Amino acid sequence: MEAVPEKMEIKRAVLTEADSILRQEVVIASNTSSISMTTLAALTKRPDRFVGMHFMNPVPVMALVEVISRAADERHDV
Repeated sequence: MEAVPEKMEIKRAVLTEADSILRQEVVIASNTSSISMTTLAALTKRPDRFVGMHFMNPVPVMALVEVISRAADERHDV
């Protein structure tokens, strides 16, 4: 799971590095609330194994996380 600041150049660096060292079957998750999941997934060689995560605030009180796929019409078991 990646949780770096919401800056595309930082996300690009981290995601491409993670993609190069993780086994292909590993799902990559990005913690973002403002960058398209499709855009981020395209930075990897595994767009079909990429999800977004958004933690609800306040995190210590809300035991809830939103998981976002690349497109609303796609469903994946992860």
